[in-house]
Amino acid sequence: MLSYLRIRDLALIEDVAIEPPVGLVAFTGETGAGKSIILDGLSLAVGHRAALDQVRTGAESATVEALFDITDRPDIVELLEREELATSSPEVLVRRVIGSRSSRAYVNDRLVTVGLVHKIGVRLVDIAGQHESQFLLAAATQLELLDRFGDLLAQRSMVANAWDGALELQRRLQALETDDRDRAQRADYLRYRAQEIGAAGLDVDEEATLIAERQRLRNAEDLSAATTEALEVLYEREESAAALVRRAQRAVERIARLDAGAPASSGELAEAGYAIEEITRSLQAYLDLVQVDPARLDAVEARLATVDGLRRKYGDRVEDIVRVAEDAERELASLENRDQEIAELASQVRQAVRAFDEAAAILSTRRADVAPRLSRHITSELQELGMEGARFEVCLKPGGASDESGFPPGASRRGYEAVEFRLAANPGDTSRELARTASGGELSRVMLALKLTETREARPQTLVFDEIDSGVGGGRVADRLAARLAELGTRHQVLVITHLPQIAARATTHYQVRKAERDGRMCVAAAPLDVEQRVDELARMLGGIGESRGVREHARDLLGQPAC
Repeated sequence: MLSYLRIRDLALIEDVAIEPPVGLVAFTGETGAGKSIILDGLSLAVGHRAALDQVRTGAESATVEALFDITDRPDIVELLEREELATSSPEVLVRRVIGSRSSRAYVNDRLVTVGLVHKIGVRLVDIAGQHESQFLLAAATQLELLDRFGDLLAQRSMVANAWDGALELQRRLQALETDDRDRAQRADYLRYRAQEIGAAGLDVDEEATLIAERQRLRNAEDLSAATTEALEVLYEREESAAALVRRAQRAVERIARLDAGAPASSGELAEAGYAIEEITRSLQAYLDLVQVDPARLDAVEARLATVDGLRRKYGDRVEDIVRVAEDAERELASLENRDQEIAELASQVRQAVRAFDEAAAILSTRRADVAPRLSRHITSELQELGMEGARFEVCLKPGGASDESGFPPGASRRGYEAVEFRLAANPGDTSRELARTASGGELSRVMLALKLTETREARPQTLVFDEIDSGVGGGRVADRLAARLAELGTRHQVLVITHLPQIAARATTHYQVRKAERDGRMCVAAAPLDVEQRVDELARMLGGIGESRGVREHARDLLGQPAC
């Protein structure tokens, strides 16, 4: 329930705060007094779209704050907990700030999206205005109302999910069944890639080895000359390093025989000789490896050119090139097995369509049971609202052409039916489509009858009626309309903008909305009225002069107050 609403710098409102209680709360005032601006503020608080030009002239931003009591709304508490917005308080605070360039939304002082505010707001506040009455004429709205009344939304969701699943499978099937020429061209392209890379016989470690070999072959002559020179210095010359080490070793051995205390060791020289021999053997082996071989160099260059060409086409690394070939082979296998895949997917489509048909058939049966019950409920409410002899009918019709091929005739995401609301406004009239027969006042009463029916078992919430009395002149119809709104106020918080004194008189709280000049500018103000102020306001609404004794007595009579 709405317990507090404050609006600042919105259109003509400078600062207005209201604290509506539970029950029927009426807002009245002269035409153009600004009642709709208060409704606009509440609409913003529950997530409706903001217009940046709504900011009051001279102000940087407009702010709307709404505090709701959610004591009896476990569904709202659960939603807040899921969004990590819950607090220990049994209340939720929603705030909208509309600037000249952007708007922001807060829930319990946490910045959130407007979409989330709307998700919360639609559960807290139900706004029914004149444009909603026109919205009632849409076939989709009528179907939604029927399904809500019959508690069919869960089954309808199953139908929609089955439709979506079948449609997704169908689109995948259509994608597989694209032009055979495109598929053949793709297969040829993949086959060429796989064959080109496969023919190269790539090895991920090969390139580094080839680069080293090319470097060696390109410098073979220099490498051979340097190696030969090293061999000669180490071993092959008469005065080679090996010969010199051997001479030194013999001299040291003589020293050792003549002087046991000499420091030199022939063993160390022997080890040096062994090292020279080992290096010599390595250099001789290397010399065999670096022979000049133009044919081998050409072969290595050609192999590296092949790898480089594949790299430019398929990837920077040999691993990437190999992976391209593997992917091409997998896709090619998929294309070559496409006929089997198409057959399997076609079978899945048929199963999904059957699942949709079964769910939609159950929904159709339940709708056929619910439609006459809704007809009786609305007819009864219209009788209570002064339309004696009126008859309301909820007619189910075939859905028409299917939205998509592959589904049974008349199928859509909503099932097999379309709904048409029909009205016979007077006894003996033939019922006709609501859009063709209902006047503005009758349409408003149908809307109210639907709301009364819809909210009979609903959780307590805030209901807002914006000029639901449109087209109702007064008298007995106005009395009945007021009585039904008052009765609704015993189960819900009902805020109503009205021009009918009968409705205003039934309100548990009565706000007067008026314009006043302040500092040379017009401002909208809203204030609750005491008994005498309500008498004055009802007298004005009755169309009399405030001082007229008869009109004031009529106003007091409406309020159930004794005459002065």
